[in-house]
Amino acid sequence: MIEHEGIIDNISGNRYTVRITQATACSECHAKDACISADTKTKMVDVVDTSGRFKVNEKVMLAGKTSIGYKAVLWAFVLPLILLIGVVLLSVRVWGVGELQAALISLVALVPYYALLYIMRHKMGEKLAFTIKKLNYE
Repeated sequence: MIEHEGIIDNISGNRYTVRITQATACSECHAKDACISADTKTKMVDVVDTSGRFKVNEKVMLAGKTSIGYKAVLWAFVLPLILLIGVVLLSVRVWGVGELQAALISLVALVPYYALLYIMRHKMGEKLAFTIKKLNYE
């Protein structure tokens, strides 16, 4: 299970914008002020929830299945790599073009792939979505 603690930044109907802060391991170190490696990033995540139980500035927990991360990596990195290698091999061995042209053709082949991902972003967003939960401090 993937979980991130966050704060609700904005509510628009059933859509909540949650601000999460991702910190590197060394950002919690006592010497982080003297070190240039300490890094934190703030990210905004949109979550749909119809319960209406949440309010702005409330601390919440975003939760998602681990498979969400695997699917995202598959679509963003693995499949494009396979497409790149496949187009290079096809270009060199079947079409007989040079290696430089094959590399350029494979890069151009990524344009429709990422355009399709962009077009399908809302449908994919439904499948790769986080849920929002109240924090239970005990």
